[in-house]
Amino acid sequence: MCIACRERAPQSQLLRLAVLTADEPRIVVDASRRLPGRGAWIHDSAACWKRARAKKAFSVALRSPGLPAPAHDGEDT
Repeated sequence: MCIACRERAPQSQLLRLAVLTADEPRIVVDASRRLPGRGAWIHDSAACWKRARAKKAFSVALRSPGLPAPAHDGEDT
């Protein structure tokens, strides 16, 4: 289920996000879908990334308050 739009979709249509704790903790896209720990799923669309950033869905879904949301490649920061 996408953390932004809450629509169910096959995992093949969603990106997995995870918290990478090396050096300084940060949220990363888990392309291999193998990083340990809690994961969150999101559509690879600018609309879903924008909505997730607006409602702070990244830190809530990953239970990591205070971490900045990752930037989407097609999104202006």
